[in-house]
Amino acid sequence: MGQPTVGTGVVQVDGVRLHYLRAGSGPLMVLLHGWPQTSDCWRPVLTELAAEFTVVAPDLRGYGLSDKPTAGYDKRRMAADMAGLVEALGFEKATVVGHDRGGRVAHRWGLDRPDQVERLAVLDIVPTREMFLRMNASLASGYWHWLFQMQPDLPELLVGPNIRGYLEYFFERWTYNRHGLPPEAVDGYVRAFTRPGALRASLDDYRAMEEDIALDETDAVEGRRLTMPVLALWGSAGGPARLPAMEIWREYADDVTGAEIPECGHFIAEEQPAALLAHLRDFLAGKANS
Repeated sequence: MGQPTVGTGVVQVDGVRLHYLRAGSGPLMVLLHGWPQTSDCWRPVLTELAAEFTVVAPDLRGYGLSDKPTAGYDKRRMAADMAGLVEALGFEKATVVGHDRGGRVAHRWGLDRPDQVERLAVLDIVPTREMFLRMNASLASGYWHWLFQMQPDLPELLVGPNIRGYLEYFFERWTYNRHGLPPEAVDGYVRAFTRPGALRASLDDYRAMEEDIALDETDAVEGRRLTMPVLALWGSAGGPARLPAMEIWREYADDVTGAEIPECGHFIAEEQPAALLAHLRDFLAGKANS
């Protein structure tokens, strides 16, 4: 049997057109990309997962071929986009895998719609609130772009004339297996972020973090936690490797397992696709390691 065919589609959710990749059949799995990427980051694993699932990899609002509105980048709104996407495609529930910014959308989605998110995997992140609570000199050095990209207007002014140079900095610094992001993949991401409105929209994603932290604080006060099984994965050279990632996620989820992926940086799906697939299959079979 050949590999499942990867198709594309668009649905409109609350006035925003969301582009997605789709392959396979069966139960739904939704893959959410991070920054500075698009749904294309999942291509190394998409068809393998599609052997057992209907796999849908959307471009989040503001990214890729999806619309780039001037508002709505708090994670509650972005998670509601994903909930609407699932419903528009005719599904009731999904297994959700989120990387980087997509992991933050997935985290909020799981909190706000636990009826819809059956299982949740988060890749190379810890919760947004926790990052700011633990911010020290080491984290500030590693995550300086957060504070820069939260500023009004200035990032567009400084980054706009050389989007390629700015993105290539991260693709080099955040990778262990740099061959996982070949020139043609980088070229695709650069093209995506030079589309009209794309740079501003991705920065608005970061500017919404004050709203996101306020939501997280409310959850902490009210004792809201993720109730579905959660898998946390991070690269040995990724950001969460600086932190007690499993200890942190256990403060936010009732049933969490996880692992560090050796010889891997931030871009897990592209740097170590075979390892990611193995961890996801174990997780889905109830065999994930703690």
